[in-house]
Amino acid sequence: MADRSARLFVVVLLLAGVACALGAAACADLTEPGVTGVWGGQVAYMVLGANGGQITYQCGSGTIDPGWSFSADGGFQATGQHFFGGGPVPSGGRKPHPAVYEGRVEGDRMTLHVTLSDTGDTLGPYELIRDGPVVSEVCL
Repeated sequence: MADRSARLFVVVLLLAGVACALGAAACADLTEPGVTGVWGGQVAYMVLGANGGQITYQCGSGTIDPGWSFSADGGFQATGQHFFGGGPVPSGGRKPHPAVYEGRVEGDRMTLHVTLSDTGDTLGPYELIRDGPVVSEVCL
């Protein structure tokens, strides 16, 4: 009986390995250094962890939802919200816009595009580097 259980365990491990090979993005370790951490540039700054993240632009900011994906070929995709900044903050706060964040990581560089789902507006591309400079929401 123990021998049969051991064989079944090996088969399950092999099948899991094949599934990961076929769907590498689904099996990617979200904590790998490929995308998590701090990314900064001249006009945008992003902090990303396994549970989502925050992004700050000149004259705006955003949130990144948990469940973002990073593929083996360096593709990054996430959903979240974008908030336009600048001027006085309205009494009810700034209106959130649903956003799609898409990018590509090559080494220590990321190119990021943001599409606002409700308006169709596209922001970017933003050129970020790992551990790059902090950008505040101040409008220049």
